[in-house]
Amino acid sequence: MRDSDYYPAGAYNDPNAPYNQSEPPETDFDVNVRTTLQKDTTIWTSDYNPEYDDEDGRIYYNTDETHWVDAYKDACYTPLELIELFKECLEFLKENNIRWGNKMDYQIKELIKNCDGWNEEEFEVMY
Repeated sequence: MRDSDYYPAGAYNDPNAPYNQSEPPETDFDVNVRTTLQKDTTIWTSDYNPEYDDEDGRIYYNTDETHWVDAYKDACYTPLELIELFKECLEFLKENNIRWGNKMDYQIKELIKNCDGWNEEEFEVMY
């Protein structure tokens, strides 16, 4: 028996048949990635104006003049800073030949490559 005997008549050499199709080769494409991240968190700051209510003696916190971006950056890392720190950790692992899996050399190189090229175009902190 021949291979072609298992196919319907004329189907063995049909270039449109799914089993005769092939994927095109992978090609590089330059793209622009834009992402939005959001996180709810608590930060501590002294950048506010305490206001006293004479009637009930309570203190209110006026944050109309608070510089929230500065307050956040003083208390936390931005996503871009986290990416840079992650990259530094990966480079340390690579330079010191520290591994935690068989594919680690390739994975570390790919992770380092994925950390490169990010820019922070907008950073906003809302209260």
